Amino acid sequence: MKTCPKCGAQIADDAGFCTVCGFNFATAAAGAAPQGAPQGAPQPQYQQPYQQAPVASTPLYAPVNPCDKVLGIVAVMCGFIGVILAYFGGDVNGQRSDYLRFYANEGLVIALFSLIGIIPFIGWLWSIFMFVIIIIAIVNACKGLTKPVLFFGTIRIIK
Repeated sequence: MKTCPKCGAQIADDAGFCTVCGFNFATAAAGAAPQGAPQGAPQPQYQQPYQQAPVASTPLYAPVNPCDKVLGIVAVMCGFIGVILAYFGGDVNGQRSDYLRFYANEGLVIALFSLIGIIPFIGWLWSIFMFVIIIIAIVNACKGLTKPVLFFGTIRIIK
């Protein structure tokens, strides 16, 4: 076993390079340093592979029941009937889910604002805008988020 003159690591006698710091024994000058003495301060040895920081075991938000997700999607898609299904369908042991209450409210607000679509010309453009709003609300409901879509989620009719 020989010692690397750069980092002081023990290396096999027939090695051409140091396995720790990469020092090349073949191109090293013959009189640079004696074999047993390391040059300068030893370099840090990075032998541990990168490890990710541990992930928090507690979720940041409460998980949403899959049935509640479906009722939230129905509330946004089906207008007034969907709002009724979501508001009364999520009743478990006399308590309504905050998630469903949010989507029942958002579905009601979207349904009411969609009525503007009956106005010719301007209403048609408004209907396209409302279609995009409904798609965004459906995506949020699928993800289990209670994120308001523009100003529609901030209007509270159902409390």
